[in-house]
Amino acid sequence: MSLTSRRSLRLASLCAATAVAVAACGSGDDSGTVADAAALDACDPDGVTITAMFADQGKVPAEAAKAELEQRHPGLTVDLKLVGTASYDDLTQQMVTDIAAGSRPDVGMVGLGQVRFWVDRYQPVPLDPDTLPATYDRSYLDAGSVDGVPYIAPFQVSMAVLYTNTTLAESAGVTELPDSTSELVDAARAIRATTGNAPVSLPRDGIADWVAQSFIQSAGVTFVEDDGTAGFDTPEGHEALSVYSDLAAEDLIAPVGALDATELFTTGQLAYLVTSPASAVSIGQAVGDAFEWTVSDFPVPDGGSPVLPAGGNGWMVLSDDACRAAYANEMITTMLSPQIIADSARQYSYAPVDTQAAEELAADPLADTPVGYAWRYDGKVTPWGGWHDDNTPRVNTLLTEMVQRLTNGEPLDTVVPDTTAQIDALVAR
Repeated sequence: MSLTSRRSLRLASLCAATAVAVAACGSGDDSGTVADAAALDACDPDGVTITAMFADQGKVPAEAAKAELEQRHPGLTVDLKLVGTASYDDLTQQMVTDIAAGSRPDVGMVGLGQVRFWVDRYQPVPLDPDTLPATYDRSYLDAGSVDGVPYIAPFQVSMAVLYTNTTLAESAGVTELPDSTSELVDAARAIRATTGNAPVSLPRDGIADWVAQSFIQSAGVTFVEDDGTAGFDTPEGHEALSVYSDLAAEDLIAPVGALDATELFTTGQLAYLVTSPASAVSIGQAVGDAFEWTVSDFPVPDGGSPVLPAGGNGWMVLSDDACRAAYANEMITTMLSPQIIADSARQYSYAPVDTQAAEELAADPLADTPVGYAWRYDGKVTPWGGWHDDNTPRVNTLLTEMVQRLTNGEPLDTVVPDTTAQIDALVAR
């Protein structure tokens, strides 16, 4: 999930549209059953066309894989279908619409927050880890799994992080990076006393659900119960989410969307920005030499430890033909080559999902800069979301509204129970 700030803004506005598209298609598989892959040597590529559908951040790897596969298998055509967006909700909407119309892609880019939706709705064949490159870091497969079974090969992976304008923070006497939510509130209070401005931005559109999940899980609280209901309407869950209310109560949080928050940060007006490390390249270009800044660990609730959901995307086979499925698997393997992964990480500051790529990036001069934060990340990531059936877009909208209500000053003990009750009603319908 690159989770650029522009895409972040689009995500929330597209959730409702995605939900409508999904609901309009009915339930179950809309266009045949996903096929088990045949052996490649049993397939004749002559006249075969496979289609790959992806968002903007998949364009370069898909083009590289197309060239390699068509050279390797004369007669094979790889049709690339770019959905002109960086939003996974937008991409899902288009893929669902195409499948319902009988135009099913063989390879699909899937946002890691929507894995459960694709598995519940289209019943893809489980991923065979043996088909992945030997250097692929299999610890990332959990992020593409449902109930312990891998279905998606994660490709571009991120985790929530804290961007700090260290020049601004130090001008207010704050010299340490906040590791916990209470430290974040204390630092914000000191900076506001000096500047008179709200110094913190937590996402309240786009990836609001992802960051809320990061707070909840890092407090040791269950995000999604086994039955698909919400698990965080507990005293511990309320405490995990209290950072929103605590910041709002003292006007320490800027009540703006992702685009405006990023602009405030890059123009030196915001001390703390929580978002994805995938924005580091573009933020660095915007900041230039105007001030010193860094990327550091996500501030977890007091007493907690980082248990962060994996943002980003992966690749899934959706072919309904055995030979097309075989070529689709080969295309995914090609897009997961160490060099493609390293190049992608340089472009978007993603965590490398390949050990060889990780070694190459560790030796890069940018590894010790903010751009290299995700390259150095050694924590374990968890699945993002996990809401059952077609509930993901709807639930994400409810979670976004929850964050907005909390940052607007509504009582925590009213907002959280109200949100979980609406989520549970969706599950029960």
